[in-house]
Amino acid sequence: MSDTVEVFIEAWKLMTARFASHRIQEGDGVASCFGNVPLLFFNLWVQSRPVASSDELRALLATGKERAAECAHPTGGILRVDWLPAGWEVSVQEAGLARTMTLTGMESGPLLAARRPAAAIEIRRVADDVGARDLAMVNARAYDMPLELFDCMANIGWWGADSFGYVGYVDGKPVSTAAALPVAGTVYIALVATMPEAQSKGYAETVMRHAVTQGQRSMGTMRTTLHASDKGRPVYAAMGYVAVGEFALVAAAKT
Repeated sequence: MSDTVEVFIEAWKLMTARFASHRIQEGDGVASCFGNVPLLFFNLWVQSRPVASSDELRALLATGKERAAECAHPTGGILRVDWLPAGWEVSVQEAGLARTMTLTGMESGPLLAARRPAAAIEIRRVADDVGARDLAMVNARAYDMPLELFDCMANIGWWGADSFGYVGYVDGKPVSTAAALPVAGTVYIALVATMPEAQSKGYAETVMRHAVTQGQRSMGTMRTTLHASDKGRPVYAAMGYVAVGEFALVAAAKT
């Protein structure tokens, strides 16, 4: 069984390596996966080993910041909370960083049965630039971020043949997305998003279940993994996912 940190690192290595400007580096307790694109989510360094003291944590944070200085775009860091010493938030603050998001590593074998019928939605696999841009646009809207930040993945060239991106359409309009990627011997689920005005209608779960099924068939494993936001975690838990680790996304503190 792969550790949830290993899964995160391998997932980001897979995704960021698809950018021509990518830079991946491992060592000193940090794996940096920088696509060198405007979207912060694709410019992350990740804690790759536990640290026992504040001094060790400060050294790790310094390594992350040193690597990030080589990237011309906004960056962030991923820390595994149960690998950190007591009072770690102080060291993060002293490094000029702030916790901006909590993520939960989750995994599942076969999913639990759906609690309600599948939503009425047309699901299409991303197969051209139009589909890729629809998936990028839905994610931008779901995260309330400028669409141009997602331009880096709004083309079919970003999608490998081994990866499955799906967009759900209602009345011909893209409303929900999900993707299944081959990561560390698992079906890794990413880019689950729904347009704000289309949420709470079951679209995300329907599209995600489709992505999971297609990924399981192609990748030959029933095990699926993901890293959930606080908003998505209850939905995934109801589908059968179990929490296996808590992460903090840290980024430059606002002044």
